[in-house]
Amino acid sequence: MYKRVLAAKLSLHAGELVVLKGWVRRTRAVGAELAFLVLADRSGEAQAVLSGSVAGALPSLESVVEVRGLVVPSRSRAFPVELQVEDISVLNPADNLPFPINKPALEVGLGLIDRFRPLCLRHPSFQQVFRVQQQVVMHFEQFFAHQGFTRVSTPKIVATGTEGGAELFSVDYFGEVAYLAQSPQFFKQMLVGSGFERVFEVGPVFRAEEHRTSRHLNEYISLDIEMGFVGDVNELMDLEESFIKSLLSLLCHEFGGGIKCPPEIPPIPRLALREALSILEKTYGKAIPADENIDPEGERLISQWAEREYGVAAVFLHSYPRSIRPFYALPGHHDDTLTESFDLIFRGQEVTTGGLRQHSLAPLLASMTGRGLRPEQYEFYLQVFRYGMPPHGGFAIGAERLTMQLLGLKNIREASILPQTETRGSRNTRDA
Repeated sequence: MYKRVLAAKLSLHAGELVVLKGWVRRTRAVGAELAFLVLADRSGEAQAVLSGSVAGALPSLESVVEVRGLVVPSRSRAFPVELQVEDISVLNPADNLPFPINKPALEVGLGLIDRFRPLCLRHPSFQQVFRVQQQVVMHFEQFFAHQGFTRVSTPKIVATGTEGGAELFSVDYFGEVAYLAQSPQFFKQMLVGSGFERVFEVGPVFRAEEHRTSRHLNEYISLDIEMGFVGDVNELMDLEESFIKSLLSLLCHEFGGGIKCPPEIPPIPRLALREALSILEKTYGKAIPADENIDPEGERLISQWAEREYGVAAVFLHSYPRSIRPFYALPGHHDDTLTESFDLIFRGQEVTTGGLRQHSLAPLLASMTGRGLRPEQYEFYLQVFRYGMPPHGGFAIGAERLTMQLLGLKNIREASILPQTETRGSRNTRDA
């Protein structure tokens, strides 16, 4: 009786009759009656040897096949065992490929990759990206569950925007205008005030920004946490630093050379934003922007500086001006023109935004009206502040950005399994 085994487990079945099912990755004919076939499935690759009449008609590359035979030792350096094929069935033949996908590197541009995304995702390099991302998400969930956080799932169709801006996708909601959520921010704050105290979420967020950069997506995975009874922004940075260090340790163990793995991860430095801008000005001659914010070049440079000075290419920047933070950001304890907020710049790019939130109703209302927002439109959010809201804060990590920086990818679309941008995405039938 033949049973299906996965390619990666084939060596455990030496001397047995088995079935392999998967895609034909490579073929090589040696004369008329001998051929080799490399088959790929979800676990990896295995080699099959076809002889006699079975070798007569090799399937086209990427055809879906089922091969049956005996597992025997192999002379190949790449495969310790191989399948001596008795019978092969083509379950579904593949058309001629638009480009080779069986080389060690996928030697095509990102535009062509986007156009043939499902095909390109078969390449091992792409599969590795999303195995890493899976570990990022799984470890996030496990880490924060262990810290006493409750996992929640919040609505993605909302009545108002979290940030109060125009970067919203509108949808028809039973004849009313609603929006795709920019963030679970309001909901996670409400749940902290509902008595959960500590919540986390893994979910999509949507930003209607007309950008065409290497670091933005219109839909991405946000890893969010929010916690009550926190009065110092350093508590949040401590928590994220512990998560990042434990994540790096796990990924280095699981994936080795694919992740830049320092033998020991030093403490991540923490700088006030103004201090960081001053360092950039003095060290690199970079002028301080009028809005006192840091731009992408500044993020790259401050990471280089941190790696040189502290041995870690990451830095927490805190004390951002109120003018560039959302209305719910808590004003600075010592300077109310600033906020008790932070970003994590990791290997040259911002991957996290977080901070303490307004928890008293009166200053929160004043902050809203000062931004031109109408509190009556946010009563679903404000209600919990009327009945005892603890000091609280949290942060959000962009899963794709973190994956991108962990693997040294050049474009965030490489870290999104089916990227949604202004010009690329599942809605664009012309890409099919």
